[in-house]
Amino acid sequence: MLHIPERPRGSPLLVLSSFLFAVMAFFARSVAGRLSVGQVVCARFAIGLVFLALYYPLTGTRPRMGRPGLWVLRGVFGGASVYCYFVAIDRLAVGPATLLNGCWPLCAAILGIFLLGEQVNGYLATGLAATTVGAGLVIWSTVQGGLGLTPGVGAAAGALSAVLSGAAVIALRALRHDTDASSIFLSFCVFGLLFGLPFAAQDWRPLGWDLALPLLGVGLSSVAAQMIFTYAMAHVESTAAGGIITQLTPAFSWMLGALLLGEPLQPLAMVGAVVCTGGVLWGTGLAPRLFVPASRPSP
Repeated sequence: MLHIPERPRGSPLLVLSSFLFAVMAFFARSVAGRLSVGQVVCARFAIGLVFLALYYPLTGTRPRMGRPGLWVLRGVFGGASVYCYFVAIDRLAVGPATLLNGCWPLCAAILGIFLLGEQVNGYLATGLAATTVGAGLVIWSTVQGGLGLTPGVGAAAGALSAVLSGAAVIALRALRHDTDASSIFLSFCVFGLLFGLPFAAQDWRPLGWDLALPLLGVGLSSVAAQMIFTYAMAHVESTAAGGIITQLTPAFSWMLGALLLGEPLQPLAMVGAVVCTGGVLWGTGLAPRLFVPASRPSP
């Protein structure tokens, strides 16, 4: 039977999670202006809670909250981050909004060093730098292409979502030592829904079938992406290592925006996407420390 080492197992799962997060962003952008941000946020987390209501009875498991304070913080930071991210998607094109949110690994890596005592080796550091440069190139191309990255609420919300996401991932990484993925996801959904409800009630708009289906897409893709992400983060070497791979989400979002939403295909953005991908490959697949087994058989 083929045995897949723990660290390599996390990398492909994070790639899949990144694509599903991009799908979620695409669906959220497709209802921008027709539904309030609060409604989209509530739909995402309500569908997540429905999933968990089925998951626990079917698996015969129950939520575990070994460290309630940290569990609450993960939900609060995560819920606030999603709200800010969806504000950015509502005000900007899907590419720039996702790229701003995609800066969270920088925040998480810094917090991980100080709060979790993590270390960043040369491969991870250069990989993170390359993916960040690639994301910056895509952002610049969207600015030049008139896709909406202007000073204002959307840009500020996108930047704030990155900071909050970094804090949420640090809490997630700390919890994953003794808390399962579904329990962490429960915190995310509960506090995310509580965060979004006042905004949804304040600006409620009529909901028809043409809007219900994209909202279902937001919820289902986010459930799959978040569960895979939470599980996979326990199988990467550090927060920074996981953050490098998730830099694929902006690249995927940009491609979906160009193909399905008609966002212009900018040559500079294409270069940025290539740089992002190269950074991911360098920081994970080509880093010997991530893939060499802990012990080798004696010759």
